[in-house]
Amino acid sequence: MQLEEAKEAATRILNEERVRPTVGYHSNLDNLAGRVGQDRAAAIFEMLRRLTLPNLTTLRAEYPRIVSEFPETYAFGGTNYNLMLAVYRQLAEDQRPAFIDYLCGFVRRGGFTEGDSGMTHYPNFQRKISDLPLVAEFCIRTGHLKEVMAATKQVKMPTVALALMMMELEDLVALNFNVLTQEELKTLNATLQPLRAVAEVQTYSAHGSVGKRAPNPKYTSGYEKQGNQIVRSIDGLAAQCEQASYFYLKGILLQDKPNLETEADRAQVVTFLEALGFNPVLKLALEEAEKEYRDASNVFQLKNCLGHLRSFLEHLHRESARAIASAVGETVVDRWGDATTYLRNKMIFTKQHEAFVTTLYTLISDTSVHPLGTDREYARLLRNVVIEYGVMFLSTLAKKGVKIP
Repeated sequence: MQLEEAKEAATRILNEERVRPTVGYHSNLDNLAGRVGQDRAAAIFEMLRRLTLPNLTTLRAEYPRIVSEFPETYAFGGTNYNLMLAVYRQLAEDQRPAFIDYLCGFVRRGGFTEGDSGMTHYPNFQRKISDLPLVAEFCIRTGHLKEVMAATKQVKMPTVALALMMMELEDLVALNFNVLTQEELKTLNATLQPLRAVAEVQTYSAHGSVGKRAPNPKYTSGYEKQGNQIVRSIDGLAAQCEQASYFYLKGILLQDKPNLETEADRAQVVTFLEALGFNPVLKLALEEAEKEYRDASNVFQLKNCLGHLRSFLEHLHRESARAIASAVGETVVDRWGDATTYLRNKMIFTKQHEAFVTTLYTLISDTSVHPLGTDREYARLLRNVVIEYGVMFLSTLAKKGVKIP
């Protein structure tokens, strides 16, 4: 797909989202119970009970929003998000920055609103629906937070669409905070301050003490409500980011809790797999490895976890090598070793990189195939390394414009 075609497709998707919205968050507890095991699901249910958070409507009434310590409890999705991702996936790598910039243009212009949403859809402000919640979620979830935040700095006036976008960001941090890294959480409030200043100046016609109120020359009637909502959301996000940063720290310090930064990287691996067009079986293999790791009560389940990680790593290279060979009219032997050598010959990585990943693959094989079981320390180390390797390898493929046919 060419850039102009992608822009046209994105515009049509956003137009549809404004009229009949499809994206949003929903409870993932039913899926979670089967995916991560009864003990983990019970812990999540208990957390929700203790915090008296029975549903999303109650959650959204809190100010500032309470951040869910278990971001896997809620899932984001929707038809139009999937369609936008499909468009993005069909673009060449060197055209994607221009596509993201095109989407950010909607933010710079303040977005659009349509229709009367009633009270059935979130975010809801002045009973309007906007395209900007989808734009923000898509840009952030494809790794372009900086671009969409830079776009907010060019906004001239607060709009209803921008108010809805800020409410969507409150939802994102409250429900899926691990989409953002620790560093992004630390800097989010600062990057939103220019937008806050633009909004805040439209919330009053005069300022100063009683009897000495001076007119506000920047004030324009009609923008007070959206200005107040944007200020409220940004101030609330500051508190949310603090709480989310605490959960990152807690996850790192408590060894019996997941390292949430690694969890965020695992989510990034899945995003890359989907965006580049890999066989969905790779995602399932990674999910199954995670299930075995989280639920493991003995060395045999941990051994199974490493078996799935080994298969994931092997097919990651084999599928990539086949795609690159097909694009240049070549063939490659469909085996781990041959595929890895081919990737090095095609300058996907260096000889030293090849030596590292070959050693990793061998270590996983020796630990998962020959012994009767696997210790948790080995499983934790190798799981984390495979996740971080996946981020590095897949980001390299994305930069080089590799697509899986």
